Amino acid sequence: MTTFRDVTKEFLEASGKLNVGQLVQDPDFTLFQAVGALEIMDPKMDSGLLEPEYERFYAWAPRLPEEIIGIMDHLLCNEMAWHLGSALSQTLFANLYIDKLLSSSPMKLEQATFGTPPREPTPGQEIVLHVLQPYCLALIKCCGYMAKQVPSEHIYEEEDFVPQTYGLPLLQNIEHAEIVVLLDSALQWLVDNEAALSKELAAALRNRLKLRKLLLEDFAKDGESYHEGATSNWVENMLKILNYAGASNTMTYFMHFSARRPTPLPYSRSLLQSLLMKDMKVLGRMPLKCILFDDIQELAYPVKELLDPKNFEVEAPQSPKYQIAKRMDWFVERAGRSYIELYRNFCQNRARLRRILCKAVLDWDSLQVESEEIDSELRDFTNEAPVHTRDGPLYSFSLSSWVYHYKLRIMELIILLGFELDIFPLHEFDGMYWYLQFYLRTRSGHVDRMRSFVRTPPKGEDQEGYNKTISMLNYTLLEIAAMQDLASACVYLYCALNRRKVLGKPKTPYGDDLLRYEGRMKPFLSIGCPEVIAYDTFRSVVDNEEMEMKEILSYANDHIAEAKKQYQKMSKLPASIVRANICYDSFRTNVNCLLRSCVGVGVAIGVLSREDGPVEVTLDHGDKYHPAFPVPCIKVKS
Repeated sequence: MTTFRDVTKEFLEASGKLNVGQLVQDPDFTLFQAVGALEIMDPKMDSGLLEPEYERFYAWAPRLPEEIIGIMDHLLCNEMAWHLGSALSQTLFANLYIDKLLSSSPMKLEQATFGTPPREPTPGQEIVLHVLQPYCLALIKCCGYMAKQVPSEHIYEEEDFVPQTYGLPLLQNIEHAEIVVLLDSALQWLVDNEAALSKELAAALRNRLKLRKLLLEDFAKDGESYHEGATSNWVENMLKILNYAGASNTMTYFMHFSARRPTPLPYSRSLLQSLLMKDMKVLGRMPLKCILFDDIQELAYPVKELLDPKNFEVEAPQSPKYQIAKRMDWFVERAGRSYIELYRNFCQNRARLRRILCKAVLDWDSLQVESEEIDSELRDFTNEAPVHTRDGPLYSFSLSSWVYHYKLRIMELIILLGFELDIFPLHEFDGMYWYLQFYLRTRSGHVDRMRSFVRTPPKGEDQEGYNKTISMLNYTLLEIAAMQDLASACVYLYCALNRRKVLGKPKTPYGDDLLRYEGRMKPFLSIGCPEVIAYDTFRSVVDNEEMEMKEILSYANDHIAEAKKQYQKMSKLPASIVRANICYDSFRTNVNCLLRSCVGVGVAIGVLSREDGPVEVTLDHGDKYHPAFPVPCIKVKS
């Protein structure tokens, strides 16, 4: 068809004759065609829609300096929209200046122009030639680096980032130094023509060119450049991980990086993965074995024979050292893969992270079983002395204890992310917070067991390592206790609200509570230890039917008061104790959010304790509160 007729009026008249719920269906009009009809002529959906301006666009049309500034800002917005997950076809490629530069598929800098410039350009055309064109070239070059870096690591296409360039070259064959020269020339042009521009306009144009130059210089660098000592104007915070301060510090950084609000851009998350591991080297300088053994040493403090580097120098099969090294090599290969993947997982968006962890926890559960067998075999070569108890001799099982600790942390994080991502409806909060404190309590008991096997070394032997482990385990127990009290207070609070029937439990004619419970606990049903609690037992301990309302709220108040004390104590601890040497500010921010959640929950408990009449509940997900502990706002119904 070459012509179109507007049928809006006829369509509205015809649709007005239909009753609500009625539908006119043409058997030859498919769902695919219906969706296509919605896209046609919609600028947000129809990438082929050409505005009238496109047909008569002339790139060398004179522009005022104010217009150039507006175009630059619009291009920057388009670029950021692409970084946030929109397609190039709907962002930068929809810009007519960018389209003009790329339409000829330039392979050399001389070919990348808005077309043949006028012989005697006017002042309005000169600013397009000397300022806007270099800016656009630098922007496209930045996008080329972005399109190369992000897909090189584990970032999910179409979900986080759309790499499709539609066959257009993003100046990959042009060196960034050539474009830097153009930007420098543009800055010099502004200096030479400053008299023709106002002071404010000249400064605005200069600042935008300088920003683009800095961005280009940083995008031109990759993980290898930073490993070799390159510095950055924008990602210097991420470069802190290269100053290795121990495995626990590195893990803390990745966890806090993942929890940032708003979520870091795909480029940052991809670059962080490149900084972590490239060419089988961790942080650009050490093998995987080093960071893995460092983590095990700090958390489990195994017998010294287990991680002795001299074991790997022995070649005699009959030597115990050889046998230890053989088994530890297996463990590095098996556990190292899961361990590094955990770091990479923290570089995903939060929703993807939870989905990945639900699968990863099964892998860590299998790893725990396999590690227990290796621990039993290693005991024959390390001559580990058992700890004698009433139940008989007990052994440390250092490797499997380390694995079990990480598995429990993953299980806790899955629950926490469920609250953060609004997966759990309000009437399930009491049960899910109960599971959170259940896993925390389990991990607390496990850490206590690990601490009981940390033996004081003989005088003069690794006293520093012993002190680090004891400090690590003591802080871990404090961290667990604080969150356990906060979670327990939430259990009692939402239990009381459920009794008041104000949480809006929906009717589900095609399901029941047992089926919903099994679906909610699906990620953990295959876990050997700790096992999922039977539904009847779970409901009994969560509902606390034997307790009066006043007693429930009293317990909630006691737990929230204790949680506040613990978090206040944590907020005063130095970075070395909390293992946050490279992200102490993020740690402090997180603890302060938890403290404010404690205060908010405490206020809700107080309101519910005073009011016996009808109330209504809304959740406050404000940035001042921790995302996993939104505060219930309780208001009395008038």
